Amino acid sequence: MKTVTMKAIELLKSSTDTLVAINGDTVYRSDKKGIIPIMDLLDGDKKVLLNASVADKIIGGAAAFLLVYGGVSEVYGETMSDKAVSVLENAGIPFTYGTLVPHIKNRSGDDLCPLERLCLNAATPTEAYKEITEFLL
Repeated sequence: MKTVTMKAIELLKSSTDTLVAINGDTVYRSDKKGIIPIMDLLDGDKKVLLNASVADKIIGGAAAFLLVYGGVSEVYGETMSDKAVSVLENAGIPFTYGTLVPHIKNRSGDDLCPLERLCLNAATPTEAYKEITEFLL
């Protein structure tokens, strides 16, 4: 694992941040929930994600597709779903995780996260980005 990824993990674990992305001298931190921090970057300064090392509290299929779409170089997920592992492996992006789970659950814990469900059958990061964007509108 790269030193920069270790720094991102350290920042994530020592704060209330939900996502830390490091790209060169740029450090992006967010405490927003869900995939909003990734969408903020994709809708704003996309260059932050390109070749970035990212540490996130929860990486499900939707987040993994969005990170691949953004062109990240390495990912750490405190909790990561099987779908996220598959997406990152297929993209050839190195990753590590704290806990592996079959699926990401919704906030009440009684069903799948709606975005995890939405991306279960997505074939490409572009397709997933389009579906997620439409869902969030």
